[in-house]
Amino acid sequence: MRIGYFTDTYLPATHGVAVSIESFRHKLEAKGHEIYIYAPQSPGYVDKNSRVTRFKSLKIIENPELRYAFNLLPVKQSFLKLTNFKLDLVHAQTPFSLGVLAKIFAERQLIPLIYTHHTHYPEYAKAYFREKILLPHLAKVYSTWFANLCDGVIAPSLAIKKMLKGYGVKDKVPIYVLPTGICVEHFTKKVSAEAQLQLRHKLGIKPDAKVLISVGRIGKEKNFDFLLNAYREMRRLQPGLVLLLIGDGSYLPKLKENAKNLGISDSVIFTGLVPHDDIPKYYQMADLFLFASLTDTQGIVVLEAMAAGLPVVALKCDVFLDIIKSNHNGFLVNTASPRVFADKVLALLKTPKEYHQFVSAAVDTAKHFSEESVANRLISIYEEQLASFRAVGARK
Repeated sequence: MRIGYFTDTYLPATHGVAVSIESFRHKLEAKGHEIYIYAPQSPGYVDKNSRVTRFKSLKIIENPELRYAFNLLPVKQSFLKLTNFKLDLVHAQTPFSLGVLAKIFAERQLIPLIYTHHTHYPEYAKAYFREKILLPHLAKVYSTWFANLCDGVIAPSLAIKKMLKGYGVKDKVPIYVLPTGICVEHFTKKVSAEAQLQLRHKLGIKPDAKVLISVGRIGKEKNFDFLLNAYREMRRLQPGLVLLLIGDGSYLPKLKENAKNLGISDSVIFTGLVPHDDIPKYYQMADLFLFASLTDTQGIVVLEAMAAGLPVVALKCDVFLDIIKSNHNGFLVNTASPRVFADKVLALLKTPKEYHQFVSAAVDTAKHFSEESVANRLISIYEEQLASFRAVGARK
């Protein structure tokens, strides 16, 4: 199959959407399919993949990590030539600018249009704009409108499927639950004790210190400030703990300032961006994975951490109900109370027998989300859509 991925977020961005696209692209191309990417131009970045088409774009002021693509202005070719390029199916990874182009492609070529709902758009609107009522409502209405234009919608979790149905996605539009897979072997492969000690030395962490880790793009909506407040409670109750935050983003300078103001900057380590190949070392060197974001539709890093053998303590979010099982592979904390969150973390660290049971359960959970099995399910969705489309002979 020749499949077009239309996205407003792609490399070099470290957003989960870009990670998801690359994960599926690699697996599908390995199986003989051709994946063509349509994404905003990123100044200074040169694509190694010849199947990437970029569009002139502008930085979004409210979130400088993202860019708005002008979908009628492809770089280095005409719009007409672009839309005449034959695809078998188009897969929109966004409902916005390049998602609209995906719709144009599908209608022009009479092929199926699939859409993945990657993001809690109302929650993002609340995080980045001062207006907290109208804009979130418009985000919900718009994303629902776009989903209803598609032949099929992919939700990364059952919770997102239920949310979309609640928004008003019509019954005639099938919603498939399909998470992004992870390369389980990449994270389960054991890192030597010596390598872990060397990493601790490099970061200035004592060999016997308990390390709490969180990984992700450092954006305001990711709720890292909650982790700082919870960590302050933990450190007060159990001195010697280290908080390791991996990732980069526009909110990083402010987050560092907040850590300093809380009086915890001496034991909070900000690594910035870490190469993906090195991430398993950081996971396996740590003791627990912490997660506080309420805007994620899946949380790929949660599965990565579990594959590396880390139990997870996270704020309760419906997205994680099928992944994090309290008293099994981690804890979902019902209340946004830093003290309650801290108590769960400390309770797990103080019970070695239970902790090791959680480690084993976390690894077992991650194995159900392998890239291979998830990619095969995506191919089945594509084939189902193509068969359905051919049966009726035109767009529904």
